[in-house]
Amino acid sequence: MAATPPIKMSRRLTDILLLAIVAMTFSGCRLKRPDDVLSPKKMESVLYDYHMAQALVSELPKEEKFKSPAFYNWVYSHNKVSQESFERSLKWYTRYPKEFAKIYKRLSNRVEDEYHRSSKELAQIEKRSVDIRSGDSIDMWYLDRAALLNTSEYMDKMTFSISEDSTIYKGDTVVFSMKGTFVHDDSPVLQKAYISLSAEYNDSVYAVDTVVNESGPVSLMIVLSNKYKFSFLRGAVNYLDETDKRTSFLVLSDISLMRYHEKFMAPEPADSVPAAELGADDGGGDSHVE
Repeated sequence: MAATPPIKMSRRLTDILLLAIVAMTFSGCRLKRPDDVLSPKKMESVLYDYHMAQALVSELPKEEKFKSPAFYNWVYSHNKVSQESFERSLKWYTRYPKEFAKIYKRLSNRVEDEYHRSSKELAQIEKRSVDIRSGDSIDMWYLDRAALLNTSEYMDKMTFSISEDSTIYKGDTVVFSMKGTFVHDDSPVLQKAYISLSAEYNDSVYAVDTVVNESGPVSLMIVLSNKYKFSFLRGAVNYLDETDKRTSFLVLSDISLMRYHEKFMAPEPADSVPAAELGADDGGGDSHVE
C-alpha cells in the first residue's frame, strides 16, 4: 500500500512527458518563415501587381519593350518592397509548394472577384449612359483610369479632348482629378508634372493649370460660361524631370472628369486649384491660374 503514491506520481510524469512530446511534434511541423521573407498576405499583394505588370508589358510593341523595367519598378515602389526582397521571398516560397499554392489560390479568388466587380461596373456604366442627359453629375472620362508617364517622347504626356456636347450645359462645372505617384530608382531626381484644363470658345480660351512635384491627389476645376457655348474641353498632364532616365516616372490613377450641372453644387476637391469662371459680361478671354 505504501508504494501506491509513487505509482500515481509516475503516471502523472508519463502523461506530462507524452503531452510535451506531442506539443514538440506539432510545433516542429509548423513552418517558420524567415524574417527577411515577405508574409503570405504581402506576397499575395506584390504578386497581384507583378502579374498585372507582366500583362501590360506583354502588350507593349517590340520597339517599346525598353519601358518594361518601369512597370516592375512601379510594382516594388507601390508595395514598398525592394526587388531583392521580392526575389528572395519568391525563392523561399517555391521551396514550399503547399504554402505557395495557398497564396495563388487566394490570388485566383481575388482575380475572379475583380472580374465580377468589373462586369458589374460595366453594366452600371451602360445603364448610366442611358440616363446621362438627365443626370446632375456624370464622369465623362473615356480613357483608361490609370496611366504611366516618363521622359520618353512617346510616354511624356497624356491628353484628352471633348467637343461640344448637348449633355454639357452653359454654366456647368467641370473637375479634372487624379492621384499622382512619383517613382524613381535609388538616385533621387527632381520630378514635376504640368497639369492643365481648358474650355475653348469661338474666339477665346479659358484655362486653369498647376505644377506638382509631390505625390498625392490633385484636381483642376473650371466653370463654363453662362453665356457662350464651348467648342472644346481639353486637358493634359505633361511629365518632366531633370534627366532622361527611363527609371523615373509618374503613375496616374483614379483619373476622372466630372461634369456637374449648374443647379447641382460640385463638391470642392481636396488639394484643388481654385475654380476659374468665364463671366457672362466679359465675353471670354485667356486666363491663367497658377
